[in-house]
Amino acid sequence: MPSTFYIPAINLMGAGCLSEAVVNIKASGFKSALIVTDEVLNKIGIVGKVETMLADAGVSAVVYDQTKPNPTITNVNEGLALLKQANCDCVISLGGGSPHDCAKGIALLAANGGEIKDYEGVDQSEKPQLPLIAINTTAGTASEMTRFCIITDEARYIKMAIVDKNCNPITIGK
Repeated sequence: MPSTFYIPAINLMGAGCLSEAVVNIKASGFKSALIVTDEVLNKIGIVGKVETMLADAGVSAVVYDQTKPNPTITNVNEGLALLKQANCDCVISLGGGSPHDCAKGIALLAANGGEIKDYEGVDQSEKPQLPLIAINTTAGTASEMTRFCIITDEARYIKMAIVDKNCNPITIGK
């Protein structure tokens, strides 16, 4: 039986990759980004650095830094509300697996509507998620490169697996 492997075509790594990513974000025409991260990366200044680089490129940003380890439905809903309030046209996940998964949930709902639990399972979405650029700061889950998204449903006390062809970070570039 044939298999399909979903992965972004371009992955930037090494010295200077963050600067190149910002250039590509600007070249892709994005105007306003929701940065999804956690409090630690915000407190140590990583988020501020990315915000400054985006601002210098003419891209505004708002920050959702309440992502918890094992992100929850509440995290997704709070981030989505901020995205809508700021009228963002893309999502940037900054961190490890938890911010990446939270951002995928936000981007998926932004484009498809409904509730995140509607997408539990395999390929439940109809439309591609809002463009998502993943900036990884750790090694571990590979969430920055896959179509998998794990969100904790606090009411059912379970981790939902969302495996969707529309949950991959985008390829950015000219």
